[in-house]
Amino acid sequence: MLVDVAVPEMSLNSLTYDCPVNIRPGVRVIVEVGRSLHAGFVLGQSEKDLPPSVKVKAVEGVIDDVPVIPPDIWELSLWAGRVCMCGNGAAMKALIPRPVYMGEKVNPPPEREETPGKFTSRTFFNPLDNERVNFFLDELNKPGRTLILFPQKEAAKEFFMSLPDTLKADALLWPSSSSPKLWQAWREVHAGKFRIVVAPPGGIAAPLSPQRIIIEDEASPAYVLPYTLNISARSLAGQRASYLQAEFITAGRIPSLKTYVRTSPTEHLKPDRKNIILADIHASHKEQVHGTEGHIPLTFSLIKHTYRELAQSHSVIWILDRTGGASEVFCGNCGGTVKCLKCGAAMQAVSEGSILRCRKCGAVRVMPDKCESCGYGLLSGRRPGLDALAEIAGRYCNDVHVYDGGKSSGLHGLILSTRRGLELCGRVKPGLIAWLDLDAELRGQAHTTRYNVFMMLWESYWRGRDSNSGRKVLVQSRMSGMRLAVFLSQGWGKFIPDELKSRREFILPPYGYITELEFGSKIAREEMIDSFMAAGIFVMDPGDDKLPIYVNTESLDAVRKILEPKLSLRNSIKITVRSE
Repeated sequence: MLVDVAVPEMSLNSLTYDCPVNIRPGVRVIVEVGRSLHAGFVLGQSEKDLPPSVKVKAVEGVIDDVPVIPPDIWELSLWAGRVCMCGNGAAMKALIPRPVYMGEKVNPPPEREETPGKFTSRTFFNPLDNERVNFFLDELNKPGRTLILFPQKEAAKEFFMSLPDTLKADALLWPSSSSPKLWQAWREVHAGKFRIVVAPPGGIAAPLSPQRIIIEDEASPAYVLPYTLNISARSLAGQRASYLQAEFITAGRIPSLKTYVRTSPTEHLKPDRKNIILADIHASHKEQVHGTEGHIPLTFSLIKHTYRELAQSHSVIWILDRTGGASEVFCGNCGGTVKCLKCGAAMQAVSEGSILRCRKCGAVRVMPDKCESCGYGLLSGRRPGLDALAEIAGRYCNDVHVYDGGKSSGLHGLILSTRRGLELCGRVKPGLIAWLDLDAELRGQAHTTRYNVFMMLWESYWRGRDSNSGRKVLVQSRMSGMRLAVFLSQGWGKFIPDELKSRREFILPPYGYITELEFGSKIAREEMIDSFMAAGIFVMDPGDDKLPIYVNTESLDAVRKILEPKLSLRNSIKITVRSE
């Protein structure tokens, strides 16, 4: 009998082997790939029509008598391999611990006597954090196994540490990295030692066989699992709950567009309009830093409200989402920018302009003495960043801090940060959060830009806030940013329908799919474009071989038909499917 085998260690989708005995899908076997032996998972009897001249290798050995992976995780990996178009082996490698797919001894999952359930879906959207925490505690006190996911490991840990002792004794905090602790946690949960798992996105495949899955802050882009899958853990959670006939609960301050379309949740709280301050950037004082072209606008309204909050001993957060002294370094003679030696992207100035860091790959290099294109000896910065803002802010306030992550103890006064500063909201309780250049946030080309910017505005108003808070949000902007800030006072119940209207018109997610393809070679890129064009599928090509191409379709079937034969070229094509 011929069987198909996935080999996760090598991210191989399906290889065919001869097997003298009947083996159940999910059982681990030892197979030869090339000249070396590897552990693999039997996918089932092969349906490939191989000619008699093809020599098929035999399975070298059987590791288990029965499958050791819980059925729901097994089905989830098969679904992810198909939907993400990365193949079964690559999906298993992303969702199953390395010791398991390397063949280490694992006991079969415990048998659980349970009353058959029914898949149900609920939502709980409340902008007040303490209200959602109380809701989660009520859910965890109910009988049954529960998996609750948070978008960041810090948020998962904070919630776990706040659990009462009676719940904490039944719960496990899922480790966030591949380590011996992760393998130990997997085995303990697999053996049935815990009823509750609190986890960051990577815990989506914890072997709990949950009867309830809760997704907190479900709209957060941090749920997108990077590298192989490039899919939201929320999508995986919904599929897993459906297979298990479990309860699926999405929660947060604001719903994702997909959840809004699917469930039509009701908005209960809106910001107080008097706490939303709009400042026209045209009426600003344009502060500059020596050696940097461009300026940072500071409106009279920003300075006035900053002084007012500081006088009341409240912290103030100014957000400028550009790090370094300048976001770009250019030549005053030819206009060319200093490029990254590794990937060719423009570099930004850090460390007072002596060091450059690539905005795309993070590579670092020393500032060159002259332009590498024309030899001109004077390089300048363009679009000043956070380091430049610190120099400017010092002209107005003595107590200035720059926050770029890490410890936040002792922070007070005027705090300067990128969007990462939003994580301070629950710690320093700011009286004012000011977006210095919201238009810069809206310049992104991605179809998600407008929604993501609105979500950050919404978070800046509500995160860490209690019902009695008087926190204000100030937005410096031109026309486009002003319109978005007006939606902030109207609530997401007004903004989301407006956003969905344009998405529906252009068949963008959640009404269609965008498949992003990155290539390791120019030849593979050109061949793929030709394949799509021959099939009548329009390709959005930015014209730069180093940039990905995009395919926008209402269904994935036609795209999958073209891509599936290419899955073996796993090192030369990176596939990302965006459905929201």
